Parts: sequence; C-alpha cells; structure tokens
Amino acid sequence: MPKFIAQSFVLISMILVIATNGAAQIYSSGAEEKVVVGGDSVYMFSSWSDAKIIAVADTTANIEWLTFSESTEEFSLSIRTAKSVETDTFTLSDNIGLMAKITVDNISEEYRCWCFVPEIDSVTLIIDSITCDGLYAQSQAFGNAMKPYDVTTNSYSEIEQEFIYLWYIGDTLTLTTNLESVELDSPMEDGELVVVAQNQALVQAEAIDSVESYGVLAMFDYDVREREVENEVSSSTAYSAPAEVEFTNNSKGNFTVSEWIMGTAVRLYDNSPVYSFQKTDTYQITLIVTDENSGCSSADSTLEITITDAAIDFPNVFTPNGDGVNDEFRPAYQSIKSYKLTIMNRWGRKIYESTDPSTGWDGTIGSSDAAAGVYYYVAEADGYDKGVSFKCKGSVTLVR
Repeated sequence: MPKFIAQSFVLISMILVIATNGAAQIYSSGAEEKVVVGGDSVYMFSSWSDAKIIAVADTTANIEWLTFSESTEEFSLSIRTAKSVETDTFTLSDNIGLMAKITVDNISEEYRCWCFVPEIDSVTLIIDSITCDGLYAQSQAFGNAMKPYDVTTNSYSEIEQEFIYLWYIGDTLTLTTNLESVELDSPMEDGELVVVAQNQALVQAEAIDSVESYGVLAMFDYDVREREVENEVSSSTAYSAPAEVEFTNNSKGNFTVSEWIMGTAVRLYDNSPVYSFQKTDTYQITLIVTDENSGCSSADSTLEITITDAAIDFPNVFTPNGDGVNDEFRPAYQSIKSYKLTIMNRWGRKIYESTDPSTGWDGTIGSSDAAAGVYYYVAEADGYDKGVSFKCKGSVTLVR
C-alpha cells in the first residue's frame, strides 16, 4: 500500500487574528486552512491531535471560553474561565463554534471562531477501460459541508469541501489533479489502482481496485566491451571493429517477446543479447517488446552504434629506450581483421614477424638490442568489410 503524502491547498502553520483595537487576540495552532465568514475566522484541521485555539491578552485578564448553542443560535454555553492570566489555550476535540471573552477591568472584548475537521464520507472509483495507451478511470469524493453561523446575516453558511485526487498505480504516484476523470499510464504489473481524495484541510480518504498487467514499456542499457589497446583507434562515439556490445533489457511490463533490431539486417530474440558489430556502418538499435496476452508493444530506438572504416598507419621512427613512450614499432589501426608484419634489416634478412597489430617490435633481435639505424617493413592487412585490404611497405628509423 502506498504511503500517501498530504498535498496542501494552502498550508497555514499558525493563523493569527488581530483584534481591531490591538488590545488582545486569538489564533489557531495547527490549522491547515482558514476562511472568513461574517467577520469570524473559520479554521480547518486535518485532525484534532494538535488542534488548539489560543487567546492572548495584552495584560493580566480573565479569559472565558464559550461555545455556540444551536438552540439559541448564540455563544451562550460557558465552558471555563481562566482568571488573572495573559494567555490561555483551548484544546479542540470536535467541530465547534468558539468564543474567547477577554475581560480587563470589567471591560470585555469578544473573539469568535469556528473549528472543523471536515470528514470525507466516501470515495468512488470506476475503471472505465484499460488499453495499451492508458488506463481510463474516474473518481468522486463526498463529504458534508461545514456550517458556521454568520452573525452578520443571522443564518448558517455552507463551506463546501474542495478535493484533489492523488492517483497511484501500486506504490507510484502517477497523477495529482482536481479532475474527477483521468487518463493514467497503462498498468505494467499486477497490483492495485488507488485514488486518494484530499480536501482543503488535508483530510484524506481512499478507494482501491485491483488491476492486471496490460501495457509494456521498452527500455534497455548497453555496455561496449572495449579492448585496452593503446594503438587501436576508437572513441565513445565511433568504435573499431569488432565492437562487442552487451545489451540489458530493462523493459517494464509482462512482455513475452523481445526483438532486437541491429541496423537493417540483423534481428535477435534473446532477452539480453551480446552482439559483435564488424562492418562499417551506423547501426540504429531498436528493442521491441510485446505482451502477447494483451497485444501491447513498445519500442526503444534511442541508441546508435557507429563502426569506423578500416585504416592502418605506421610510424617512421621509434625509440626503444624504456621510457614508456614510442618504445615499440607498431601501427595505429582500426577495424583490422587480419594482419601480417615483417621487418628486415638493410641486407634483407627477416628479424621480426607479427600477426597481431596490437603488439610491436621492441627493437631487439633475439635477446640482444638491435643497432640504431634504418630498418624496412612489409605489412598486409584486411579490414572487416569485404574487399578492403592494405599493403604497406616502408622504412623505420630505430633511435637509441
């Protein structure tokens, strides 16, 4: 069951009513709302737990509390009198019309107010329909009007309760509105639809109905399994092939089918697949989830994966001195599928060979350092795209 949070029409922690001559005053502690009827303050409380009316005199006085009599339509029922005080507090426990009569040197001033905890009698909840696009429902709250007596007209006034409606699907607050008919998100799990009616005093009442999962929402995360190779050129927006990507299906709802579309040609039906992107292209990734029971589908196409063109480039000098900078002769490359490098000395004798572009010649021959000077290389490489190949040859200077 959701924990409901009161949302105030007008929040009043302390409402002050000043006497016209400034000699004394009464005020409310804990009221949520105040209106004025016939010059009298009408206070509304969410409960009686901390509801009080406080009378304050500007000097020592007698403070008499009287309540309104419906039979005489006057404030004639004396409750108690506090003598020789400057302040007195009346603790409330029921709807009441209240007067504080403050007397100093036989001169009395009267301060009237009305106090209510407006009760909500009932709340209705009707689910009109549930579709893939939304849940359509209506609610109506009913509560008695508050009826203070207007001394200026000698008649009772009516203050109607005003309602807002807080709509929950499960524990999630989906909508707050003063409208009685609403459209909400289609439910994505079995649970409860709850509407909480709240009046201007923050008094709440609720109605509940059960709902079954109906809609779906496609969502996913992804993680590119990047290779930590210094000389392979890649970025967060364009990847060197092969780019292996792990997808995680975070979709909501009771979806029974997950369809992944990798660009224009590849479709996968695993829940959370791993896919290797190899050909040069920009791939629009789309996840479609479907609830076969309700017939609802949803798509997420927020991701693009770009694979770069194959390329390879060799330096013309390297310095194998152990300082961690340019210590090996190796190419900068991207999207290379196969590779072969041969290095020869100036007499044409092969001194190094490699089939891995991520590794390079460290400037040794056997277990000895090669002499500084010029060496020659021949390289062949193929990209992941059909027909893309490279033949490279040139010289490199070893500097010590």
